[in-house]
Amino acid sequence: QLFWEKRLQGLSASDVSEQIIKSMELPKGLQGVGPGNNDDTLLSAVASALHTSSAPITGQHSAAVEKNPAVWLNTSQPLCKAFIVTDDDIR
Repeated sequence: QLFWEKRLQGLSASDVSEQIIKSMELPKGLQGVGPGNNDDTLLSAVASALHTSSAPITGQHSAAVEKNPAVWLNTSQPLCKAFIVTDDDIR
């Protein structure tokens, strides 16, 4: 499925006492692309890409992905704009 992350939208993790675990805060330079993406969807996509591939994560390099993500999508990369990790992001 091309936009598999959408299936996870609105779901949250919880601990054994059924308290919802707060989601991570992503760096400001990491921005999602595609229809209806939010930070939780982007976090799922990036975490999955880190877990399932040994290739570097660079994001979507084509500017046309904003117009029609189903056509201009690099399926080996998560649905985010191209980004560079800085030293401040690591800190």
